Amino acid sequence: MTGENERTATTRDVAVDEWLASQKEPTCNYYKSWFRRFTEFTKMTGDEILANRRDDKEYLWEKKTLAFRQWLLTEKKLSEYTVTAMTMSIRGFFAYHRTPLQYRRAESKRLGARSRKTEDYRFSLADLKKLYEVADLNERYVLTAGKSFGLRAGDFLRLTRGDLAPYVEREPPISIGELNTAKENVKAFPFIDVDSQPIIRLTLEKLTREGKTQPSVRMLAYREEIQLSRVLKRLVQKAGVDVGSKQVRFHCLRKFLIDRLSSFMSESKWKQIVGKAISEGAYVSPDSLRADYERAMSEITFTRTALQEDRVRELAREELKTSLTPEQKELIVKSGLKLRRKEHVSAPKDGCEDGEHCGEDDFKQIREAELLQYLKDGWKIAYKFSDGQVIVKH
Repeated sequence: MTGENERTATTRDVAVDEWLASQKEPTCNYYKSWFRRFTEFTKMTGDEILANRRDDKEYLWEKKTLAFRQWLLTEKKLSEYTVTAMTMSIRGFFAYHRTPLQYRRAESKRLGARSRKTEDYRFSLADLKKLYEVADLNERYVLTAGKSFGLRAGDFLRLTRGDLAPYVEREPPISIGELNTAKENVKAFPFIDVDSQPIIRLTLEKLTREGKTQPSVRMLAYREEIQLSRVLKRLVQKAGVDVGSKQVRFHCLRKFLIDRLSSFMSESKWKQIVGKAISEGAYVSPDSLRADYERAMSEITFTRTALQEDRVRELAREELKTSLTPEQKELIVKSGLKLRRKEHVSAPKDGCEDGEHCGEDDFKQIREAELLQYLKDGWKIAYKFSDGQVIVKH
């Protein structure tokens, strides 16, 4: 037994053990496995590597680490993402022992280079509604708040009860003030939209029932950012949304919001909302941002507001004139109305004064009490408003 202990002590890799002991448990397990690959490649122990590095005057270990990266890609057939993580951990080993690797800028880029082999799926509003319909409360929070805020995964996970609870009962879109972002170290100015407001309210109530009433309590208990992407992937499968060969990740919700905000406001404004760097002179107040975000909500949300219904009613009363903008026409179509196309008519139709404004696609707005008679006369429901008004077409 004594001899066995002595052999263990003799073969103990002190440099590696000290480095691993400084890491958190999940990270430690990864680094331990990855460093074994490095010792396989170099045919040296961590202690031997460290001793050699201290005598290195010609930057040989910088070259060896680059060669290790290529070996992992070509010989071990590992993904670029994994290889980058592994080589960065090796840099961490040298840095921990105060013998950091020193790369020229071009070499540093080579060490961390990754080429995207996949393309993100571009969600439509209809896609997100399908996902919402099959989601539970926790999944609905990820989905609706994710597209409402447009934050990166790490910043989204850091949201606390104290960030949202003071504002959630206001009229959407609701500014929740400024949030510090991690990647670019700039402030974001997110908004709660009409889809996310009731879900955030229910999530807060759930936290209260669980006794989690402190402002510092996180809205989500997830530890890793990847869990947010897993939620979306799970919903895509449950909802049967065909994404083909495209990739689904939480960042897709950020792209969804940015694409739509950019149609209603300047670049500097949408960047300020989602937390991207802008020039100091481009800063505008959250009140100004709110007005632009409110105009964009028709493209962002699938919950119809009274304001949106009033706008649809207003457009419908214009009898779908051809002077409507493409955006107005799209809003009408989304509301269930079929646009009439004007066609040149050489002679008036029977019972029609101008030969243009009569026909199968004419529309009328009526009270619900009148609906039965119109249905008997061959009219069909085109759109129904929440106040009892109905648009019918002949």
